[in-house]
Amino acid sequence: MTLRNLTIGDLKLALRDLLDERADELRLSATGRLYEPRLRARQKEIDALPEAAGTQAPLARELSEADVRHDGLGAAIFFLCKAIEAHPSLAPEVKAAAAAAQQAFVPRLDVLRAPYADEASAALDNRPELTRLKAELKAVATPGGGSLHEWVKAFVSAGDEIDKLLRRRATLLATGENAAATGALRGAVVGLLGRFREALRDEVQEEGSKLPADHEARLFAYVDKLNADRERGARGRAAAEPGTPVAPGQPTAPVEPAPAEPVVVTDPDL
Repeated sequence: MTLRNLTIGDLKLALRDLLDERADELRLSATGRLYEPRLRARQKEIDALPEAAGTQAPLARELSEADVRHDGLGAAIFFLCKAIEAHPSLAPEVKAAAAAAQQAFVPRLDVLRAPYADEASAALDNRPELTRLKAELKAVATPGGGSLHEWVKAFVSAGDEIDKLLRRRATLLATGENAAATGALRGAVVGLLGRFREALRDEVQEEGSKLPADHEARLFAYVDKLNADRERGARGRAAAEPGTPVAPGQPTAPVEPAPAEPVVVTDPDL
């Protein structure tokens, strides 16, 4: 079995398992004792890589959490403003303030499904509107106390937080090791593991060897599991996108989770 599908992040996990969790088993063989220093040297190189080396989507969890907050606040603003608009006996100035807020900050619910960069850009654009409509927004009370100004301010700040995270991601990717930069190290570690495995297999099969027959399989159990998972993922993506085969030897990178969907309704008036 080739290990060509393993990413640099997978190799970090594999070496940790092999050299830390299975160190005693590794040293049962002469081959293991010979290759251990070489494997540990490569482990140090991988461990020294910046955070962005193991993934093409650093800060994915933080961005997803910020987006959930952003979209929740946006949906709350939208529905509150629509409720005020529909209420038959509220003061005209309150209705006007709510309508202005809704049109300025959440004109449609689908803006809450926009890419992260678009949401961050909208927050930047909305800062002047937050200042311009401050008095009107403060005149609209919200459930739980406070005013619509506080809700909108929190919504715009949530967009600013997405912007900060995107800039941090850009820095990580710019200063970290991308797939091209880590390719040589990844290839070297995969090659080293392959040579170690072949030599270990020869030792296990030698006449008179005291090593158990499943020694190789036990040592490489986690490595094989990681590789099999990557192969299944590659086949799944190829099946989902006909005509887009995965290139041989191309590692598969973690996929960033899609932003959470905001609450939507089918009422044609909304």
